Amino acid sequence: MAQRRFQLNEVKLAWGLVKHHRALPKANGFTTGACFVRLVFSTQTSPTPAHIYPVIDGKGLVSVSAHNYGFEPHSLKFPEFVTKLVNKIELETGLALPGQVHLHTFPKIMGYVFNPVSFWYFHDEKQQCRVVMCEVNNTFGERHFYLLTAPGSQAPLNKGILLHARKEFHVSPFFPVSGRYEFRFVSSSDRTLARINYFEGSVQQLSTSVSGELMHPSTLLWGKTLLKYGWFTLAVISKIHWQAVKLLFKGAKFHGKPAPPRQTITQTEFEA
Repeated sequence: MAQRRFQLNEVKLAWGLVKHHRALPKANGFTTGACFVRLVFSTQTSPTPAHIYPVIDGKGLVSVSAHNYGFEPHSLKFPEFVTKLVNKIELETGLALPGQVHLHTFPKIMGYVFNPVSFWYFHDEKQQCRVVMCEVNNTFGERHFYLLTAPGSQAPLNKGILLHARKEFHVSPFFPVSGRYEFRFVSSSDRTLARINYFEGSVQQLSTSVSGELMHPSTLLWGKTLLKYGWFTLAVISKIHWQAVKLLFKGAKFHGKPAPPRQTITQTEFEA
């Protein structure tokens, strides 16, 4: 049997919103316009997607490179990287995932990117989403993965199923590494929504989401995107630190950064 190899099939650009709102310990938050991309990988042979941006695995005004993702530093290009990633996710979950792989992420713009979280959607042979992996980065250069599955469920994970996970990774100094997350994903060919809410006990502390309309990119559309969102990443970093300053002035409790978790992957399960 020939070994499968995943290739880039499609690139879409999205304009949308990032929302980040704290209810507790002190009310605070922001909503900002955002641009992101969806890269679609498949083992099916298809024409190379016609797009100028983002540059894939190379340098450019807008780019996305495989070496910015994954469990450990590497220099692989996307075809080899995604192929190895699918093999690992199949091993971790015990599921067969020969279908498409979607990467929802912020692209590097003018040489800079910060992805608080990127979403990987893994599909079965019927192109039903069976696994979602959240690749989370904090501002300390650390990375953690929440691997979402729904044992026994026949419903695709990207159709609004509610998923739960223990919080295992330090992200904000104003929340402890405890409690749990709720995840909900809704996506189609032209829209996408990823929502993550944080709870301590039964009390919701934080609500976050990334949503947008997916479009086929063109030179004109990318020109408009750069004019509108060219400084988006720097704006997000600025907003994160500005919100931290505001919380300090509001008297929010500060939690020092703990040691990172021993395991880089936190497995999660579906709950009705």
